[in-house]
Order: sequence, then C-alpha cells, then structure tokens
Amino acid sequence: MSPPIIPSSPALMLVTNEAGHILSRCGREERLSGMVPEGRTLAEFLGEEPSRQLLARQSGPQRLLWRAPTPEGGEPTVWHLWSQPLVGGGALVCVSMPEAQSSEVPVARERRITRELLRPSGDLLGEQRAFMLAVLDADPSLVYVKDRQGRFVFANKALASAYGTTPDELVFHRPDEVHSKEEELQVFDEIDQRVFATLAELRQLERFTRKDGTVGWYDTLKRPLVAPSGELFVLGITVDITERVRMEQLLHDTNQRLELAVKAGNLGLWDWHVETGRVYLSPVWKAQLGYEAHELPDTFDTWNDSLHPEDRGRVLQVVQDYVKDASLGDRFLNEFRMRTKDGAWRWIAGYGVVVRDAQGQGIRVTGCHLDITERRQREQEAELRRANARLEQLARMKDEFLANMSHELRTPLNAVLGQAEAMAEGIFGQVTEQQRSALQTIDESGRHLLSLINDVLDIAKSNAGRLELELEQVPVEEVCQESLRLVREQARRKKISVAYSSDGEVQYLHADRRRLRQIFLNLLSNAMKFTPEGGRIGLEVTSREAGEAVAFSIWDTGPGVAREDVQRIFEPFVQLDAGLTRQNEGSGLGLALVRRFVDLHHGMLEVDSEVGRGSRFTVVLPVGEPGADEVPAARGDSPGDEPASAGVSADSLSRRTVVLADDSEANTRHLHSYLVAHGYAVRIARDGLEAVRLCREVQPTLVLMDIQMPRLDGLEAIRHLRADHVTARIPIIALTALAMPGDRERCLEAGANEYLSKPVRLRQVLEVMRRFEARA
Repeated sequence: MSPPIIPSSPALMLVTNEAGHILSRCGREERLSGMVPEGRTLAEFLGEEPSRQLLARQSGPQRLLWRAPTPEGGEPTVWHLWSQPLVGGGALVCVSMPEAQSSEVPVARERRITRELLRPSGDLLGEQRAFMLAVLDADPSLVYVKDRQGRFVFANKALASAYGTTPDELVFHRPDEVHSKEEELQVFDEIDQRVFATLAELRQLERFTRKDGTVGWYDTLKRPLVAPSGELFVLGITVDITERVRMEQLLHDTNQRLELAVKAGNLGLWDWHVETGRVYLSPVWKAQLGYEAHELPDTFDTWNDSLHPEDRGRVLQVVQDYVKDASLGDRFLNEFRMRTKDGAWRWIAGYGVVVRDAQGQGIRVTGCHLDITERRQREQEAELRRANARLEQLARMKDEFLANMSHELRTPLNAVLGQAEAMAEGIFGQVTEQQRSALQTIDESGRHLLSLINDVLDIAKSNAGRLELELEQVPVEEVCQESLRLVREQARRKKISVAYSSDGEVQYLHADRRRLRQIFLNLLSNAMKFTPEGGRIGLEVTSREAGEAVAFSIWDTGPGVAREDVQRIFEPFVQLDAGLTRQNEGSGLGLALVRRFVDLHHGMLEVDSEVGRGSRFTVVLPVGEPGADEVPAARGDSPGDEPASAGVSADSLSRRTVVLADDSEANTRHLHSYLVAHGYAVRIARDGLEAVRLCREVQPTLVLMDIQMPRLDGLEAIRHLRADHVTARIPIIALTALAMPGDRERCLEAGANEYLSKPVRLRQVLEVMRRFEARA
C-alpha cells in the first residue's frame, strides 16, 4: 500500500481511529482548529452523515463538500473534505478551501502559493512535517526510502522496530550494517537495483529474520521515487503477513496430510448437498470403479446407477433415514457392491456424516468410500474354512458312527451267518432238507444285509478318499462267469433268462478283481431286480480300441430310465422308485459305487436307456500292461466255491493249536465248533491280556485276534506279541468287525499278517489258515 497523497494546502488535518475519535490535529485555520477540542469525535465536528462517509473503509480516498457553521447572520462557508484510510484502522481527514476556477485564479498564483507552502515558514511547516511523521509512524506497515547506495534516507518506526533500533539510528545506514542474514540482504538489494534499472514498480514476498531471531514474512511493494531535485530513490512499503503465511502453511500442511491420508487409505471422497442436489465425487472415488476422473459426471445418478440392484434399495433407505431423522445420529455406515468399468462388482464400505440445519434436518451429506473387496473375500474364505472344518468334523463323526455301527451290526451278523453255515455243514448234527432250506434263507438274508453294510462302508471310504484298488491280472472270462453264477439262481426264480456273449479277444484285464466283480454284480442285480418275470438280461464282452480296452455291457428288457433321470441314478441313496408303494428293495448305493469303481479304474460308463424298452449299461476299462513277473492265475474265492486245500492233511492239522481272541460268546461258539471239526485245538481268550498270556504259554500255530476287546484291545495285544521274541513270529489274523477306511492299515501296521472283516465265511477263515499252514 502506497503512502497517502495529501491535498495541497490543507487548512486542517485530523487523524482518527476506527470509531471516529480524533487522535491528533494540526492546521493553519485557527477558527477550524478551535472547533475541534480534544476528545471529540468526527461526527460531533462534521455531523453524522459526512463522518460516516469519510470513515467508510474503501480502497481509495473519499471526497465531499461540507458547510461549516457560522455566527448568526453570517454566510455559511463551504469546505472540501478529503479522507484516506490508514493501515490498521482509522483515517486521515483533511479540510481545505474550495479551489477557484482556472478562469478566476492565474496559474502563476497557484504556483506561488504552492511554493510558499513548501518554503520554510516557521512553525507551520514544522507542524505539518511532525504530523506527517506521526501518520507514517502510526502505520504498522514498514515504510522507508533508500538511495542508490542502498542507504535508508527515511524509515518509520515499524521498520526500525523490525531491525531492533530507532528510525534516527537507521537513517543513513545500509541494511547490511544492521542485519546479518546475507541471503536476505541479497534479495533486498537485488529488488532495489531492478527498480532503479527499470523505473517500474515491483512486488515481492520477502523473508526477514528479526532482531529477536523470529522469522517473519512480508509483502513488499517497491517503486521509484523522484525528488524535486530530480534525484532518484526507492520507496518501499512492506506489510507484515507472517500470520497469514503461517495460516496458509498450516492449511497447506493440513491439506497435504489429508491428501496423503486419502491416498494411503485409498479413500474415495464424496459430498452431496441435499437441497441443491450438487454432488462431488473425487478422482479416487472414480478410480475405485476403474474410471478416469473425466469419465464419470459428478451427479447423484452416477452413484445410484453403480449400486448393485440387490443393495440399492437398502442403501438409499439408510441415507434417507439419517437425513430426515436426527435421533439416529449424524454418522452412518453402509456396505454394498458397486459395478466397475469392466462389469465386475466390488465391495465398498460407505462412511457418511450428515450436516444439519437448526431444525435438525439434513442439508448436506459427506463421507468417503473404502474398497473392502479383499476384506470381504478374506471373511468369505474364513467362513468357508470354518464351514469346511465343521464339515470335516461332521465327516469324522459320520465315519466314527459308521465304524461303530458297522462293528455293532457285523458282530451279531457274523454269529448269525457263522452258525447258519456251521449248521448247514452238519457241524452240530444232521439237518433235514426243510432245515437246510431255512438255513439257506437265513444265509441269503444275512448276505443281503451284509451287502448293504458293505455298500455303505464303500461309499464312506470313497468319500474319505481311502477307497483303493488291489490291481492284478484278472481273467475276463472267469470273472464274468463268477458274476453270472451268483445271479442265475435268483433269475431262475423270477423266470428271467440270462444271456452271455464274448468276442474272446481280451483274455486278461489289469484290475481289482473284487471291485470288478462288484461292478458286474451290482449292474446284473439291478437288471434282474427291475426286469419283470419272463424278461431277459445279459452280459456282452467286446474289445475296443484295437484290444487296448474292453467293454462290458449289461442289458435288460425292464422299464428303462427316462433321459432326465439318467444322471440322478448315479447319486448315492437316490432311488427312482422311492415312494411307499415301491416294489424293489435296495439302498440306492449300487450304481453310485459302480461309477466310483469305474472312475478308480480310469474307465468310462455309458448308459443307453429307453422308457418301456429296457436299459444298457456299458463299462469300458483299459486293459493295461501286465508286468514281467505277473503270471495270470485263476482264483476260486467266490462265495459259492469251496476253497482249495493248501496240501495239509487233517491229521497234520490235528496237532495244531489256534488261539481265538474274542469277547463275544456268540462269535466264538460257532467258530470254535467249526475249527474243532476241521482238526484244530482251539484256546479261547476273552480279552487282549488273556490272549497275550495264552500265546506265551501254548505258542499256537496261529492267532485269530478280534480288535475291540476289554482291558487290552486287539491292536495293543498284537504289538505286545510282536515285541516278545517268544511270540514275535506267530501268524496273527485280525478278525474284526472294524471295516472303516484305515482299519485294515492300522491292523497291519500293528503287526497282523492278515485282515478279515466280519462277518466272514467260515470257509474263508479256514482257507486263510491253511495258507499260513502251507507257508509254515
């Protein structure tokens, strides 16, 4: 701000504060000076309206006319009033005579009066100079004049105070004589020289270290000043803006921290003025959805249209409720999905704050968006892990239940089948044909119940991933005939004819014989079960892929399967005939097991069925390459075959002792009788400890060891026997109702030589015993 330009020849000069109180006065018009006693206000001197206009804070000086009061009867005098606002408040007010028109006052006269005012004329000039110095010293701005040598020729009190001295001490000194900051002095001097060189006004933001060491910032305006003698000076007016700079820096730092926090948190800012509908969406907000800032307009529809349709109603309702109802509070949180530019959906947490008017109505809502997709995914994964853990726990509980139920079912079933088998063989005396027929019914029903239990266990093993194959070279013709023999009797009773055909090109198949036979039996049993009396079923064997694969087709003339039901019949426990009026029994596991056994053999399962015309199930298996040391051999281990003797006579067996360890009286009774009938001496142990003691005493030829027994279970008993050098080499057959995944491995790991799962045919037990006898 430049110093005030005072009108020439003022009759009276006044300095006021912001309230209009007159602080000082000077002038050559005694009548006017007498009208302004100390302590009066400008309004009391000039009147309310002129005072208000002169004190108005405007950018430039104010000018108006004023009629001064005169004695009674006198003509009022008209004066010119002029005011200039001062920095820091208040004003400089000058009262002067009206200027005469140029036609009335010669130009020379005007110059003469001006010169007289400038010429030293005693007290008047001194008063005017003192008043002007008072005005400049009252200004908080730093006002100064410097010559070409950089010396101060004038300095007001504000400048001298900044240097820590007085104006008189500062005049005729260079800044470097009173200031030690070289970099600041260099800036001051450079600006001065530019003003001298260009004769142009310059404005500069300057840093200045005060005498007390504090740093201030100043807005400096420098301009050339020509003296009446023609000498050139630099006039400087500097305003202290330290507080403003500090506040700007504070605002800048705050904004920068906010910007960094927004970037670090990837926060998308938004702002919505409810009344005007004006919306602001930050670049980060748009970037969260994959857009550049210019690609989305800042509108409410942009936000609304991006919301997931399932979330939109809920989210909008929450915002509206908080805007209308102050009792809910001012802060809210929404979690919802938003569509990105590429069409994907991202999870967003929307934090909002409501600004309310005096009546509590929301007039503005602002907040931020935070992308929480990864957090949501982690939560979903954690929930999935918890669900999987619960499922695994349920699976373990199911396996434990099946294992326990299997044991509980197999143990009495073993006794039933064993007693029936022993009675049928005449172990307890001769039986009549009628009794033999009844025993056959008991055996068939027991075997059917056993097959259902085995199916359930096989499904459990498959689900647990523990269903394994025992691969060997299987004679194709032999296993097919075995399977057909097992269903022919039932087919004969239903008057169903059974056909068989083979091209004979594939003689051996690398497969699990027991599982392969189970595939054929399940398919043949289904074909026979659903084929009405007088119908036909059959098994066809053909080679495929130039002998690299073989196809087994089981067909029937039954009711067939609808196309939409084909996939369902391979699901566990699914039966198409499942109502209360169902005509065919079964567990619904047969075809599910067929598919899993085929998958384990890396084969394919084909289904061709037509409602009313029958079905054809074709199992295609790779033949596989036999190893060099594999010799194909027939196995006569079907339930209907009598096991071959291992070459040991009954006389030699009569000298053999067997320890039978089992806590079930029903199981030991028939097995004891059966083994005694075949020439064995049998010693019975009711728990594991007794079994270990008997083995040490009699050193038997073989041990039949149950697993679940009191005091010491079978697994621990086996380990005790293997740890004792006296009993370490005795063959041990684990004969148990435990048939769940891993039970066989546990028994063999404990030291058993063989594992048989109850219920088991007595002839099968005898065959295994004779095998160990032959090895001995």
